[in-house]
Amino acid sequence: MTKISFASSFLLLPLLIILLSTIHKPTTYAECTPPPCQGKQSWPELVGKDPNTAYNCIRHDNPQVNNITFLISDALRPRADNGMCCNHVLLVIGNIPSGGDGIIKVPHVG
Repeated sequence: MTKISFASSFLLLPLLIILLSTIHKPTTYAECTPPPCQGKQSWPELVGKDPNTAYNCIRHDNPQVNNITFLISDALRPRADNGMCCNHVLLVIGNIPSGGDGIIKVPHVG
């Protein structure tokens, strides 16, 4: 059995950091488009639908929306300091009464 010395494990640290930095790329968000908003701004018909259907429907109904964020459950809240953005939509996903996961809140721009 080979023992790894402190010095050799210390040399592996930069390699690990480089590997993690290439695997984890930070998400870049689209710049905020301020009001007045154009196109459809609310999708009550998507409550209970699967996330992929909701995503495709929103992109089809309002091409101005270029940042759709998926939020699992309603437990976490997005930061509220960004103001109104006409190109952002939040999709809250959770357990729906019919079973499985789906949209549990009405998606709207903001």
